Amino acid sequence: MTPINIGIMQIKPDRWLAFAVEKGTDNLVACTSSPIAAQNAETSLKNALRRLKRFDDYDESYRLPQSSEIGQRLGQLMQGKGQPFDLKGISQTNWSPARLNISKQLLQVPKGKVISYGGLARLTNSSPRGVGSVMRSNPVPWAVPCHRVIHSDGRLGKLGGTISGTKEKARILQAEGVLFNKDGTVSQKVLVC
Repeated sequence: MTPINIGIMQIKPDRWLAFAVEKGTDNLVACTSSPIAAQNAETSLKNALRRLKRFDDYDESYRLPQSSEIGQRLGQLMQGKGQPFDLKGISQTNWSPARLNISKQLLQVPKGKVISYGGLARLTNSSPRGVGSVMRSNPVPWAVPCHRVIHSDGRLGKLGGTISGTKEKARILQAEGVLFNKDGTVSQKVLVC
């Protein structure tokens, strides 16, 4: 397997980002965040690498610099700015065919729009629960924008890959221009499917 390097960045005073890339290719492998401390973000990232069966590829001898382009790009995405990665910039090693298929379809949802779990399931010949499982275990939140998947009634649900959940998901969607109703649900006007 290709060795993996990790980087830890402070995005703002109360937010840490941890990310892993394949050495030499700069393909993103996994990323997580924590509002608590850098160590929490790193622990969460290592757990994501274990779930992907990539922890043994981790090269502890080298840390990516805080100025890493990938880290900066992820930081922008966490703020609702920039464009998601395309699959060419993401390592898909050990991804299931379902994760790959669902991720490809999700990357078609533009900024400012959302898709329902059921809508994404119909597009990928999956089930809403299957889509939810893939979103919940998304190793690259923000790069594959799982925050754009909501319930069909406009409720948000949680944001995988983070500790902060629904509030973080709402903050990112608002920054991307998603319209919300007064009750906190997403407007049906921005639902693509």
